[in-house]
Amino acid sequence: MARVVLLDQYAGLGGGQRILMDLALAMREAGHSVRVFLPGQGAAEARLREEGFPVHPLPLPAMTPGRKPLAEKAAYPFHAWRAARALRAALSEEPADLLYANAPRAFLPAVLAARGGGPPVVLALHLIFTGGFEHRLIRWCLRQKEARKIVFCSRAVAHPFAKDCGAKGVKIHYWVSPRFLEAPSERRRSREAMGLNPGDVAVGVLGRISRTKGQSLFLEALAPLLERYPALRLLVGGGADFEDPEEEARVARMAAASPRSERIRIAGRMVEAIPFLDSLDVLVVPSLWDEPFGLVAVEGMARGLPVVATRSGGLVEIVDHNVTGFLADKNAASLRDAVERLLADPGLRSAMGERGRARVESEFHPAKQLAEVLALCFGE
Repeated sequence: MARVVLLDQYAGLGGGQRILMDLALAMREAGHSVRVFLPGQGAAEARLREEGFPVHPLPLPAMTPGRKPLAEKAAYPFHAWRAARALRAALSEEPADLLYANAPRAFLPAVLAARGGGPPVVLALHLIFTGGFEHRLIRWCLRQKEARKIVFCSRAVAHPFAKDCGAKGVKIHYWVSPRFLEAPSERRRSREAMGLNPGDVAVGVLGRISRTKGQSLFLEALAPLLERYPALRLLVGGGADFEDPEEEARVARMAAASPRSERIRIAGRMVEAIPFLDSLDVLVVPSLWDEPFGLVAVEGMARGLPVVATRSGGLVEIVDHNVTGFLADKNAASLRDAVERLLADPGLRSAMGERGRARVESEFHPAKQLAEVLALCFGE
């Protein structure tokens, strides 16, 4: 069986890192040996170690959120060269049959380390780049013979590189982790843990708090509905993690300033997403950036929730408008109208939730999607 090295540019636990963990588990279950290289320590690094995977340092600097400073861009080639040297040294001691780079800043170290007879490289992209430094970097890596394939998590991510990758490019939608389909619902207990009463209607947002993820839009749009719907409760799950503590503080201030602040709960970081999702009646994904995929929308659908999402990047490939939920424009009025349609119709909430679960089973099932990635990596 193959010896695989997985690389990422983050040690924190975001959507891309959850996908990496699922892939590591699937590869190990298929009989392959897996080790992981990450820059520094974080939740993803800790979880991988808990699962028994060897985790090694990848000497890349911590990423800064948002637009990258010029100094960081200028220093990146040196850091990539240093990381490639470290990776090449590790491969000389313990060879690998495949390098799988799970983020664009890990692409160049992987390609350089594979030069001169090293293992083939598979690149996995789960961010949208339409120009700038990362776009040029990815295009250069795609043209190198060491890069066997590049996996795009959505058509939105693939589109800017359609002319560059040719047969190397493969669109494979990401999958929901098996536990979201398999774990039994403990709705009553989950709702009690969130301080909800039996008659409450809970609408929530879950994910890393940042300006791009739209928690502030969520409150701007939905807090006014608290006046008209006495049973409505708003829940915000997640923390700033490695990105945007200022926005986390801003969201807390917005909640506290609401005339109905007692019906808004900032639940904080989630160790496990399923109990939070099981407490909800509606999941909102109010992304303000070009969302590469939108894994939380798939997770919510897997738990039987209707999803209201903004028309953003890969989210339009997940939410079937008027079938499994609604797609809204990136403004408060549009988001409010979509959620209000679900507040007014419990039967519609239930029907959309059931159809969303069925869509996950057919389009985003882990067995199906992981099999496609493994076949791409190993020619199975």
